[in-house]
Amino acid sequence: MKENTSRRNLFLMIGTALLVITAMVYFIPLSKGKKREKDKEPDQLVEKFDVDFKSNAFREGVELSLLKELKICDTTKVGNEMGACSPKYFHFIPLNPTKPLKDAFILLINGLAFADPEAKFPIRRTLIFEREKGVLVAVNKFKGNIIERRKVQGSDYPDIVMRFRLDQYNEKYHVIYTWKNKRYQFKQCEKLVYWDETEMKFVGGTVLASKQDSVSREVEKILKEENLVD
Repeated sequence: MKENTSRRNLFLMIGTALLVITAMVYFIPLSKGKKREKDKEPDQLVEKFDVDFKSNAFREGVELSLLKELKICDTTKVGNEMGACSPKYFHFIPLNPTKPLKDAFILLINGLAFADPEAKFPIRRTLIFEREKGVLVAVNKFKGNIIERRKVQGSDYPDIVMRFRLDQYNEKYHVIYTWKNKRYQFKQCEKLVYWDETEMKFVGGTVLASKQDSVSREVEKILKEENLVD
């Protein structure tokens, strides 16, 4: 595991980005978004996710059977019991608009679903499934939270934005993944946030274009070393 001082060097690379972000706050109005907010941008459609498991529900009629097929939860437990196949712990997102949910989906798992003694706080998991030759295959496993997806022109698979957090250092990475060779692959890190002990708040911002390649390489390495991706 890297030393804390080593990680700080990563954020020094984008320190000047804070000035840009701070200035933008004063000139760009903020709006309250819905849990799934769609905003038109050039050549793409952005869909943001802020899943509230307390009000989550299974609406497609196939979610429970999919959980049973995956054997990812305890079918003998009922209601909101720990480990139960309940919408309190599992949220389904369609993966590909050309395929039914039963054959392609993103499964977001509540951090409270399974105990993790090494974590300082509940960590959500995001799993990507596609059916191949009749069998559901986990093509991606992220120890992080899906926060956004962006329609890609000419593709049925939108890019996704994952937020990863290293609790031991109070650092967050916003990373874009793009679909390639039947799975999501690392594209770039677009945002870095860390806890500033002096200001007692999270600070950071969008990675500068001039630092994009070097920062992305370092973040991709960290995600692998910390076993946050598979």
